[in-house]
Amino acid sequence: MVHKYGREATSVFDLLGRDEVDLTASLGWTLSRSPALLNELLRHVGVQAKAEDVTVTLEEVVSGGRTDIELTAPGARIIVEAKQGWLLPSEDQLRRYHPRFHGFDQQIFVTLSDASERWATTELPKQVEGTPVVHLSWDTVRSLVKTSQGSVAGRQRLWLDELEEYMGKTTSSVPFEDQWVFCVVVSNSPFGHRTFREYVTNERVYFHPYGTNGWPKIAPNFLCFRWNGVVQQVNRVASFEVVPTLTERWPSVAGEEGDGAHIVYELGPDIPIPSISTKGTFATGRVWSLLDQLLVSPTLAAAVSASKAAR
Repeated sequence: MVHKYGREATSVFDLLGRDEVDLTASLGWTLSRSPALLNELLRHVGVQAKAEDVTVTLEEVVSGGRTDIELTAPGARIIVEAKQGWLLPSEDQLRRYHPRFHGFDQQIFVTLSDASERWATTELPKQVEGTPVVHLSWDTVRSLVKTSQGSVAGRQRLWLDELEEYMGKTTSSVPFEDQWVFCVVVSNSPFGHRTFREYVTNERVYFHPYGTNGWPKIAPNFLCFRWNGVVQQVNRVASFEVVPTLTERWPSVAGEEGDGAHIVYELGPDIPIPSISTKGTFATGRVWSLLDQLLVSPTLAAAVSASKAAR
């Protein structure tokens, strides 16, 4: 077992790290080592080229910045701009890279992030300087990896397995077995035609601003809700999506509180819980606990402390 930066390295790519540059480099390396994955990607974005004719280039310095990944074949070039989380590149950023297409008949921008294709189509231009822009979510890339795994063996399969394992810890889809619970306070204040609490108890959803002021950028598997000094409800997240504004989902929500990107969670069935006091936890604090520690501790504060010790 190998640990780096205090955590277990379960993939060779973990030795790089888990930030945006590391994630992009890991994908680029695997594309260069797996013709099966590269062909799947070319097919998916509609570029007529064969993997054996493609050169993969990482971090190419250009005027005004550097491209993340470039895939170049005779007469064709793909520029990939990758982001970690649900962020998307700006049109201005893509425009700065456009001169790299000079002399290529087939040209395409591919953007990568945790953002769904549906949301990205509302945020990204369809073309930049006449060049098509195609968005892929990291989940879509993982599906391409899984498709490729079934058709290869040996060293190529090894690299695909390593990437699939690594992406499970660096993109929005945490492993199903991950037991960390995000614990929040839910007030009874009105918000639109409901109170915040009624969204959780009646509509079976929860939402928060995406990726700002300490809110999670990677969706947890479990949510814990507390009010009136007690943990009241614990749920596995059944599904989630990021929406541009809450007004898109609930037209009755108006004003600044509903503006900006929000992540919306659909809640699964309630998990039976004992009486868990929130005494000793900051009144409005958002904290993390392991599910097993939450279920056996007398207070939320004790569960948080035991979870930190168990890391």
